[in-house]
Amino acid sequence: MADPTIQTFCCHNRIRSPPAVKLMSEFNTDGYITVCIVSSFFGIAGAIYQIWIRDEDAPNLHGIRRSRPGSRSPVTSYSTGRSIIVWLAVADLCASLGVFLRSALWKYIQNVIPPDSDQDDTTNVIFCAVSSAWIQYFYMCTWMWTLCYAINVRRQLGGYGVALRTYHTYVWSLSAVLTALGLTVLYIPDADCHNIHDISTAYLRILPNYITTYGPMIAVMVANPVLYFTASREVDRQLVARFSQMTSNERELMTKFKMKFSLINFVFYICWLPNLINGIILWTMWFCLPFKTIVTVWYVMAITNPLQAFLNTLVYQRWNCSWRIRRRQREEEADVRHRNRHSLGASETSPLLQSQVFRGGGGSPSTSSVLLQDSAADLFPKPTRSINSCTFV
Repeated sequence: MADPTIQTFCCHNRIRSPPAVKLMSEFNTDGYITVCIVSSFFGIAGAIYQIWIRDEDAPNLHGIRRSRPGSRSPVTSYSTGRSIIVWLAVADLCASLGVFLRSALWKYIQNVIPPDSDQDDTTNVIFCAVSSAWIQYFYMCTWMWTLCYAINVRRQLGGYGVALRTYHTYVWSLSAVLTALGLTVLYIPDADCHNIHDISTAYLRILPNYITTYGPMIAVMVANPVLYFTASREVDRQLVARFSQMTSNERELMTKFKMKFSLINFVFYICWLPNLINGIILWTMWFCLPFKTIVTVWYVMAITNPLQAFLNTLVYQRWNCSWRIRRRQREEEADVRHRNRHSLGASETSPLLQSQVFRGGGGSPSTSSVLLQDSAADLFPKPTRSINSCTFV
């Protein structure tokens, strides 16, 4: 799991404070390690499926109007959205693999965690710190990619987009800066973060790592629901603008959009809310820690954190809604043809127009062609905007 508490355990354990020792002994149990191995295995499987097994071709966009200058085409937007999902899975794969390897080594090499003694534990500290930093960095990247996906959805609905390389720049660099900043303050200069005798020193040395860890997590928890709420309203507006009415088909499509947005947020909260609860408990009840509650929360984190990659395969997938729009278009075209036949067929009010259109009576062939085109244009106005949200993955 990705939690600053584990990174604190990686410090030298020369000062054996009772709370820290008791928590570390529970953390290093076989049951907890087994849970980590199993959940990370499912996480690895989910990430591999998302990256290499799932095959989702770009949607068929034949007949969709060309986007206005400066906007992103539907194919480009689809490609960007799918690429974000793949890179999210890549970061999840690296993090889950780190959890799996660290847990396996802790299970079969019992002295990986710095021992509770005065012996030299430099190797243990280095391995524990490096493995924890690896997991922390890539899980933070998954938070950033989750936010980028929401931003991409919102901007795509507005007809704009962001180049994928821009997302790469922000995700990888910002995650590296935040991870390095928190761990540098924690471990430099002697990795002796347990030797703290006052609250002010704890605030200056340990709290920054919690802030750099939970800050991005909270930002995603707050920003994503807002982005998806505004995206849902934009989808509603575009559906009405396209079809000029809200029928059961459009309502069902809108429900699918809202359901997908809600499930994405729900999965993120399920996976990472226990970490936030753990941090609040530790910082508000350190001098009278409820050990059973903390251990229970840790087991929940051991399950939910690595399972993020597996759960993402269920919510980040292409929406099967293009057939509904195609069916709606076919219904509109059939209605137009029906009205054209009635307007151009036998009528007592326009016999001269019929003779001009069908027999060319007194009119040139070009005139009849123009009449037909104008009639079709009036009866079947083009939509003001094409909704491309069904091309999301």
